[in-house]
Amino acid sequence: MEHLQLFAASQVYAFVLVLARTGTALMLLPGFGETSIPQRIRLVIALAVSLAVLPLAPVGGVAVPVDAGTLAGAIGAEFMAGAFLGASSRILFSMLHMAGQIIGQSMGLSALVGSPGAGFDGGGAPTANLLVMAGIVAIFVTNTHVLMIEAMIGSYRLMPLGALPAFEDMASEMAKITGRSFLLAVQFSSPFLVLAFLFNLGLGLTNRMMQAMPVFFIGMPFMLAGGLVLLSMTAGSILSAFLAPMAAWLGNFAG
Repeated sequence: MEHLQLFAASQVYAFVLVLARTGTALMLLPGFGETSIPQRIRLVIALAVSLAVLPLAPVGGVAVPVDAGTLAGAIGAEFMAGAFLGASSRILFSMLHMAGQIIGQSMGLSALVGSPGAGFDGGGAPTANLLVMAGIVAIFVTNTHVLMIEAMIGSYRLMPLGALPAFEDMASEMAKITGRSFLLAVQFSSPFLVLAFLFNLGLGLTNRMMQAMPVFFIGMPFMLAGGLVLLSMTAGSILSAFLAPMAAWLGNFAG
């Protein structure tokens, strides 16, 4: 009976460790951790994924700590590992939101509306909402969400169980990911920046020649139409270019 109790306690402790890592990652990963998803649904998803990851994670035979300090340290280490995986993926995913904001401002769309996939209760241009929602759909359509679960399993190879991750390496990787996200966002929106520059240059020259003409009110419909046409032509390429670095980053964990 005593051996059965020890085995049950070991299994529960192993599940808690897996839940601390995978649950934290799922709360931040794009697609799974969107604020538009009810918290109870996200909790059920975290429990289900943790149960699926438990047999594949190297937590077999883990000893239950005898003191609260060791227990808190082990759970805290798993929490940090999951937070790093989820937050880094979320920062990389934010390239779509930043690109959409730049595109919207270039097109003259200044209306503030709710941004369901931005990960915070803020506003955003309609183009940002469109790209973010399209990116979430693309993640599930291309099975990138399966790669996220594989990355959780493979993360035990890079961040072993119970070992506190190196904060220097985590900070360095986060800085690289942030710079990469900003760079890709500007690259995605570069055609719209060029279009806005040329269009505003033409409006400025027209205003100099005919100062009485309300060039802004006359030109803005054409700017919006041109921006929408350009967005319809480049949206597929933007999503494809977004999925490639996301899959590559997750592949570093999945192995």
